[in-house]
Amino acid sequence: MTSTRTLNVERDDSERLSADDTATLREAEFLQAALAEQQLAASRCAPVERGRCANCAELLPPAWVYCDEDCRADHEDRLAAERRQGHRK
Repeated sequence: MTSTRTLNVERDDSERLSADDTATLREAEFLQAALAEQQLAASRCAPVERGRCANCAELLPPAWVYCDEDCRADHEDRLAAERRQGHRK
């Protein structure tokens, strides 16, 4: 009695992709990883109170975060320094 068995070989679908398709796949993977990293970083930050300057706490219109460019730059510099010193992620 002769039995025939079929061999099922699983192949990676990326083997069949052209160079352009592979580049598109890698781009999508990179974008997904970057978005996930950004979402994680955003979840670690304290929420910003709208309507008050995040730097000097001056009252502002509801959609504003900073009262001027100097406050924004000062706040971003301070946050960067805290990250360098290991106080923030």
